Amino acid sequence: MMYPASLIYAGYMRWRRKHCFPKPYQAPFKVISIGNLSMGGSGKSPIAMALGKGLKEHKLGVAYSSRGYKAMLENSASLIYDGRRLLATPDVAGDEAVMAAMYMDNIPVFSGRLRSQVMHLAAKIYPDLDVIILDDAFQHLRVARDIDIVVFDSDLGLGNGFVLPAGYLREGLSAIGPDSICILHQKPWGKRNPELKARLFATGAQVYEVKSSSGSVLHKGRRITIEKLKGKKITLLCGIAHPESFIKSAQMLGIDCQKQLVFPDHHSYTDSQSLALLKDDDSDYLLCTSKDYVKLCQIFPDKLLVLTMQTSLPQDLLEQILDRIKA
Repeated sequence: MMYPASLIYAGYMRWRRKHCFPKPYQAPFKVISIGNLSMGGSGKSPIAMALGKGLKEHKLGVAYSSRGYKAMLENSASLIYDGRRLLATPDVAGDEAVMAAMYMDNIPVFSGRLRSQVMHLAAKIYPDLDVIILDDAFQHLRVARDIDIVVFDSDLGLGNGFVLPAGYLREGLSAIGPDSICILHQKPWGKRNPELKARLFATGAQVYEVKSSSGSVLHKGRRITIEKLKGKKITLLCGIAHPESFIKSAQMLGIDCQKQLVFPDHHSYTDSQSLALLKDDDSDYLLCTSKDYVKLCQIFPDKLLVLTMQTSLPQDLLEQILDRIKA
């Protein structure tokens, strides 16, 4: 029943991409957009952070920009991390922005969906900046970008292949241009997707495969072994787009969770009902994602475990991006 509506929406998105923003804002530095075609959950933020670290290691001046979804600063442009000090809390800056600040030393982090204003601010504060990474900006066409990186979850693929509201795609594959870079992101429990890889190659874009793995379990910033968790009562909690990915990652590590608490994506945990639920929980530990950790670490400093994820980019992908930045 939703298919006719999805055709109308897909047509509008094609028209919007071609005609709505003929003169996008040109930044005084290189701009890399990292986004997706789906409604979240592809793992673009870990890839964006890995790219930021990789470019920083090559002595480039790098900044990172998050939309600040559902945060107080979402409709503005703000510096929330200067590379040394965190200047805002998750409810103000957004959970993904604060998460990026935690994992990227010496890389300034900005928050706000008004990306042209973000880049004005970045150029003013950091006049020697070489490149800015815009996380979740593939559909933000008001600014010109030098590189478009589109991330796909190798396990979810294109879903049923339909655009909203019949499917979960924001746009069809026609949005991917020949200069785009497509990344098939294989999460710790995921599988390769040769069929989708072939379809992406057919668009003319360059396609790379990136695999993430489950990292360490941290307690108060220190690694804790799985053996020490044996016999402990653990409650798994998360507020991400696809909670099954986190659940499977914990299971693959052999972490036995007595209970699972799943909240909506970007859940703030500041409402009285959520706080009461977590405070009344009788487990020894609460196991969460890095995205949830930044919002809960001040509330449950002794009880919280965070399962990290490690993402490494292929060297040929990093070299191509470096070549295009220097071109």
